[in-house]
Amino acid sequence: MSDEELTRLDAILASINPDDSMLLEEVDGFFAALICCPDRVPPGEYLPVLLGDDSERVRSLETVAEAEDLMGLLTRHWNSVAGQLYEGEGFTPVLTYDESGQARGNAWAIGFVRGMSLRPEAWEAVDEDDELAESLDPLMRLVEEVGPPEGPAGEVIPEVERESVIAAMLEGVLDVYDYFREQREAALKPAPIRTGPRPGRNDPCTCGSGRKYKNCCGAN
Repeated sequence: MSDEELTRLDAILASINPDDSMLLEEVDGFFAALICCPDRVPPGEYLPVLLGDDSERVRSLETVAEAEDLMGLLTRHWNSVAGQLYEGEGFTPVLTYDESGQARGNAWAIGFVRGMSLRPEAWEAVDEDDELAESLDPLMRLVEEVGPPEGPAGEVIPEVERESVIAAMLEGVLDVYDYFREQREAALKPAPIRTGPRPGRNDPCTCGSGRKYKNCCGAN
């Protein structure tokens, strides 16, 4: 996606529900978790979380065109994140930079954890695999630094370490993506179609054409 498209998407998200909808950095992490997950989460389930789960979440979208613009941008961004994770190299997240030019990374990590929360059973494998759990330690460190909404903040990450923590978080996410690759691919395979015994060459073709099987579908 272009910088212009990302800016437009960020502005639309900010206008929908300032209190509950995610901003772009959080959406980026949220999508990454959903794409890594071995269980598919449909848009009808994750969009209310992304936009803010209330009946007014699209109150600022006054026309069908505006709503279509939002959905088109979200779809393009999903595909962009999915493509980067699939390639496995040069993964570049969307991060917000402060006035000093420093990326914090907290919102991205929080978005990822919110994505994990939609399929907690699928993510149990992370807790059961010590090496995999260690891969997500930098991500959890960024989440815990902010702390819960109504609770105390966690341990502050020294600024000299922040860049390396963010880099380690992204490497860990790629490890998780690879770990679940076979499960995701298996889930995408269509179930085999059972059509009964294969007809004989001189039997009527099962497609209903009236011709012999050998002269119809069996010819291929």
